[in-house]
Order: sequence, then C-alpha cells, then structure tokens
Amino acid sequence: MRAARRRHADERWWRRVWPWGVRMALVCLLGLATTAAAQWWRSKVSVVEPLSQGQVNWTTDVLLSRGSATGTTLQGTGASTYRAAVQAARQGLWAALDQVRFDAKQMLGPAIRQAEARRHELEAMVAQATVVGTRYLPGPTVETTVQLPLAGQLTALFLTASSASPADGEPRSEAPHTGVVIDARGLAIQPALFPRIVDESGQSLYAPTDVDTEAAVQQGYIAYAKAFDGAPAQVRIGERPLVLRALRVAGDSRVDLVLSHAEAARIRDYAATRRLVRQCRVLIVL
Repeated sequence: MRAARRRHADERWWRRVWPWGVRMALVCLLGLATTAAAQWWRSKVSVVEPLSQGQVNWTTDVLLSRGSATGTTLQGTGASTYRAAVQAARQGLWAALDQVRFDAKQMLGPAIRQAEARRHELEAMVAQATVVGTRYLPGPTVETTVQLPLAGQLTALFLTASSASPADGEPRSEAPHTGVVIDARGLAIQPALFPRIVDESGQSLYAPTDVDTEAAVQQGYIAYAKAFDGAPAQVRIGERPLVLRALRVAGDSRVDLVLSHAEAARIRDYAATRRLVRQCRVLIVL
C-alpha cells in the first residue's frame, strides 16, 4: 500500500515537472535558433574582408585583429599571458591597417604615416583598442581579439571641418527618402574607407569634401552590405532609401563608382537627397 502511494506521488510529481521541462527545453531551443538565425543574417548582410591576422567588417565599420601568447608550464594561462596576447593583438592592428584601402590611390597605413600627428593619435587609439574575444587554448595559450572602430576618431583624422553650404531651394519635388543605396552588385568593387562617387563626366557626387564632418565621424563616411532590406544596413539608410544603380567602376583600383547622368540627376536635382548625401546616409551594396 505504501509503495502504491509512493508510485502515485511520483506520477503526480512527474506530471507537474514534465510540462515545465518541455517548456524550458523549447525556450532553450528557441534561443539557440534565434542566435543562429541572427548570426546567419549578419553573415548574409555584412561585407567582411579577411586579413592576415583578423578582418575588417565594412558594414559595421570595425577592424579586428587577433593575437596570441603562450605561457610556461609553471605560469599556465595567467594574467601575464593574457596581457601579452592583448598586446600582440593590438600590435597586429598596425599590420592590418596596411591591408585596408584608404581610397582609390593608397592604403590606410601609408596615409596615416604621412602625418606625424595622425600617427601619434592612432598610437593612442591602438593602445586602447577594446578586447572583444578571448580563447584559452592548449599550450597553455591565450588568443585575444581586439577591435578598432573605423568610424569616430580614426575617420576624424582625415576630415577637415565641413564647409558644405546648406541646401538651396527645392527645384523639383520627390517622395521623401531616408537614405541612398548605390547598387554595385556584379561590378567587383573593392571596399575602401573613402570611396568617391562621380557621374559620367567625372563630376563629384560623393566625396570626403562633400560631407558633414560630424555625421561622417559619428557613423562613418560609407558602409557596404550585401543587402539593404534589413539590419544592420537599415540603421544607416532607414526604411525608404533611394536606390540607384552604379554604371561602372572608375579606375584600376575598382574603388570609386560612376553613376549615369540620369541616376546622378536623382541626387543632384533634389535638395532633400543632397542633404542625405551630406549626412553620409549612403550604403553601397555589392
């Protein structure tokens, strides 16, 4: 009789726990699926260029560098090994800068070394580069990843105070847009920090001298993506962007883009669109 009551109590306990356990399992599975979906979406949208010791994400405007250090058997993977790995990752940023395109003519590293003041300011940025990843490997070895934003202080090194004049009167009316998308798919362009967009006559439509410095520093001069109909691209261009098709690339470096006269007019002839361009609300899709 006592055994029967125990079995009955166990069955009641199991009926209470089972639905709760199923719910928890479903929540965990949903969380994993959501995380996987987010990572998949980022990989489908973001333009990431691998480098020798890291990568540059042209969609989120960040430069990543990896570095590692190995401790002795007695030290293990202690604080000193971790600090050495962080130092190695930050030092690797200098090599990474030499692999990032500045514009159609040069790489970022040489552009920085041309001015001593820029180099000193960048040294301070590199020394403060944020650690965004740490792995403890056999050996014992520590591998760290540091991140240097391309927007912000680094962009500010190359832009002078904006002298762009306010937009003049609206010569033509057009439905309001929230950003400008340049569709360059199939043109095999090369992402760069400061690309230019010109018309067929070579007249500038978008260049570092044409933008509001504060806007460029805050969000970056340009961004690249594989699609523009979802985050993180919409952070820059909003939900109602004006989409223009690039005609071709300009020059052997394949950095700058050319728009047809008709597409260029859709920027040049509308004050509202020119304001978006000055505010760096421009995304290149490749």
